[in-house]
Amino acid sequence: MRSPPLIWILSCLWLLLCGTFLFDVIHYILHKFSKSSSRFLRQIGKLHSVHHFYFNNRLQFNNRYIWHNICIELPLELGCQLLGTWQGWLVLKHFFLTDPGVLSEKVLYGVLIAEVARTLVVVALSGRDSNHKTYSIVPKNLNWLTVGPEYHALHHVDPASYMSSSFYLFDWLFGTGYTLRSRRVTITGASGAFGQAIKKELQAESVACIQELKFGVHWTYDNYDQVIPIIANTDVLILAHGSKGQDALKANCESVVRLVSLFKQYRQCKPSQKMLLPEVWYIGSEAELHPSWGIRSLQVYSQSKRSFLPYARKLYDDDSILYRHIVPAAFHSTMGSAIFSATWAARTTMWWVRRGARYVPVTYTGIAYLNYFKFMYYIKKL
Repeated sequence: MRSPPLIWILSCLWLLLCGTFLFDVIHYILHKFSKSSSRFLRQIGKLHSVHHFYFNNRLQFNNRYIWHNICIELPLELGCQLLGTWQGWLVLKHFFLTDPGVLSEKVLYGVLIAEVARTLVVVALSGRDSNHKTYSIVPKNLNWLTVGPEYHALHHVDPASYMSSSFYLFDWLFGTGYTLRSRRVTITGASGAFGQAIKKELQAESVACIQELKFGVHWTYDNYDQVIPIIANTDVLILAHGSKGQDALKANCESVVRLVSLFKQYRQCKPSQKMLLPEVWYIGSEAELHPSWGIRSLQVYSQSKRSFLPYARKLYDDDSILYRHIVPAAFHSTMGSAIFSATWAARTTMWWVRRGARYVPVTYTGIAYLNYFKFMYYIKKL
């Protein structure tokens, strides 16, 4: 009895996933070994380091290491993939999915042959496969399941991150799908509940610095001149200021548009950051979707947040910037009491950011998940 085609396809995907996942685990370990205080472990880590010598953090090929890459890195990667695929087959076998009439061993052999054939093609291309492309600035990654050249280029720019090689599973599980290393961060609303909490989270990252833009000190709704020197020295702009008062539209929408415009106009890129897109994080609200329940102050606040959405949607698709739209449920602050704290909101935000999310649902109500469909498919871009 032959297995249904769908079973064959799912089985092949499972085996490929197991193969690449084992390599990603070994890949991560080798990077850790390369920074070890133990000389022995550093020598083991060099088995993979030669690959980064061949295709460096400037995304340039160095032919001096071409044979090191072919003779050391590619066999190592293939060996991990073959072993992982075989282990995936053992899992299927454990659940009696390889019995006669279910799955033939031809599935296993087919996947093993495909992995060997792929490696031989990469050898023939001198290691210059489709995932290794040179960029002056790494483009925004639009894939959500499989790793492409844009995503893998980020790993070569920051070898401590973006570990996944074919599927995103490893980075999703372990939170390695991002980089803040040596980035200059500027925060508005840093004295607020969320601003203080996200600043504390960022201090645990390897950022170059954390600067603050204070309303009334560096900027007002009529004057942004003092913003320019700070924003010019920024790689990641986090817009965490806001208001629920009568100035809500100016605070939550108009000033944000102005600050982002200045950021795009005046930012000066450090040589070490020239490969990475600048980032903007905006703290939205579930009020973008849920009704105002007849509460006047909530109506004003909700309208101000919704007024920014067309511009936010434009930024989301802007190729020159990486925009993260963070949508938290209500958290405890001076703007109102809630079940959860701003610390919870900041930690949840970072949990998503570490997994590469650009739309960030920070929710205990579920409304932010529903708001995703409004944000992506209903909001009209400017």
